[in-house]
Amino acid sequence: MTERPNKRVLADALDIFRDAMRPFIIRWLRRLRGSTLEGAIASALLDEQYSRFKKSMGDGRSAEEAIDISEFPRLVKVYWRETFRNAFRPGTDPRDSLYAIATARNEVSHPIAEDIDLQDALDCLQRIIEVLADTNQPKESKAVMELRESLAPLKIPAHRFRQGGRDVYAFTLDLWTLNKVLPDRVDDRVVKDANRPLTPSHASNIQRYLQTRDDWLLGSLQLGISGSSVQFAPYAPETEAGTVGELLITSQAATSMRMFDGQHRRRAIKDALEELSQSTRPAEALRLESLGNASLPVMLYVEDSIEALRQMFADAARTRAVESNTVVRFDQTEAFNRAALWIAENSDLFAGRVEMERASVPRSSDKIIAINQLAKTLKTTEVGYKGRISKDRNTEYMLDLDSLYERCLQWADDFMPAARDEYNALMAGDLDNSDIPKERTKTMAYNATVIRILAGCYYEWGKSSGRDWKPLTEFLRSASLTPSSQAGALLVDAGAVAPGGTSPVAQQSQLTEAIDYVVGLARESSWTTIPTTAETAERRPDNDQETSK
Repeated sequence: MTERPNKRVLADALDIFRDAMRPFIIRWLRRLRGSTLEGAIASALLDEQYSRFKKSMGDGRSAEEAIDISEFPRLVKVYWRETFRNAFRPGTDPRDSLYAIATARNEVSHPIAEDIDLQDALDCLQRIIEVLADTNQPKESKAVMELRESLAPLKIPAHRFRQGGRDVYAFTLDLWTLNKVLPDRVDDRVVKDANRPLTPSHASNIQRYLQTRDDWLLGSLQLGISGSSVQFAPYAPETEAGTVGELLITSQAATSMRMFDGQHRRRAIKDALEELSQSTRPAEALRLESLGNASLPVMLYVEDSIEALRQMFADAARTRAVESNTVVRFDQTEAFNRAALWIAENSDLFAGRVEMERASVPRSSDKIIAINQLAKTLKTTEVGYKGRISKDRNTEYMLDLDSLYERCLQWADDFMPAARDEYNALMAGDLDNSDIPKERTKTMAYNATVIRILAGCYYEWGKSSGRDWKPLTEFLRSASLTPSSQAGALLVDAGAVAPGGTSPVAQQSQLTEAIDYVVGLARESSWTTIPTTAETAERRPDNDQETSK
């Protein structure tokens, strides 16, 4: 939030007031009879005021340029009967307001350690608005009114309670007010601050829903704000269930609010009100009035840490469907989420080649894996394809992340390029990222499931052979990963890819059997030679199952 915002806004308004009132004061002083302009000023001002005025005139300024706010009240007071009582709107007397404005000008002109009291600033701004209106200066009066609105507080009844060690304020806003005061994020496909990427199509669906349904239903918007930005006056003593009172948020403070849940609803409300307001159809006008006057619940959490708000978003996501890539990016309580983000930044193979904004990688993409897929793959290197991480095990990983990062990096930058020429070519610069979409027609190495299968092989091999995975990489390097292959291709024989298929099957049981098959075959090849096509066909998982029967 801007430092001392009340003082800054008041200073801007006082500048507008001074520039508007100078010609007005001079014009009415010139109407005095029997006195020159400078003589009239000299007769009215106190000695100190006149000395300042003369000094300003001596700098080459005109009387209009030299006169200042501090002299306005004295001049109007002295010549009230002769001229100024006719200068203002009939029935009004601005003399008290002029003195109050001059006092505020004096306060603003001097350095202060703390900001001007909000209510004092609002009162002075209102006086300025009224004086400018009474002198028939609507443009300037409107400009100051807008400044006041930028500072004016949002005062609403709210229920304050505690949750998760934080103060929370629950209240409702009609959609007109909501659209005016709450943050307006419209970033497309960008993870920013404390929210996931905004998907315009999702917001458009909600907008159509609002515009076509009378019985619409939307959940609460959830935001965070710093504790210093809110004031709360309880109506009754606090209880364990909280208390109800008046919540005050200045407009300046409102700009610091960060929405961590509900941006699509927020965007839909904005677009619906704008579209309906542009329509000339009577029915749309009625719907606009109905929609604008409807209310939506808001949950305001006293929390301004981006990291904490992201974690709150991830925690909320556990109870409802949210893109898995977003959860990985925001939920930092999971060790393999952290590992995936670290590998995505520090691995020579994966840096710049991880899809961060989507949960999967399109075939036309220059990325090789999505961030959520990478997190699962790294977990596979540690516990296997079907392995699970308990809370206690996750805590152990969290206590020694550096070791986890090192092991993940060894798999990424040592094992993977040794296992496949495709990865080695990317790291060596023989292939550019722009080549990846074209290379997908030649090899399945850029398929996320294939990468996870390799991670599963890495884990299973390590269980019995330790870190001596050279025989495994030599075996994998010689295998064909050409799409649309028939029997004889490693992944087809393993049952991971159907004959003629271009990507692995989705069933976990088939993929785990395929991993066991590949590792078993690699062990045999390290002892003897790589079996022939006929021999590998005899060792397919389906044949093994038949034998076991």
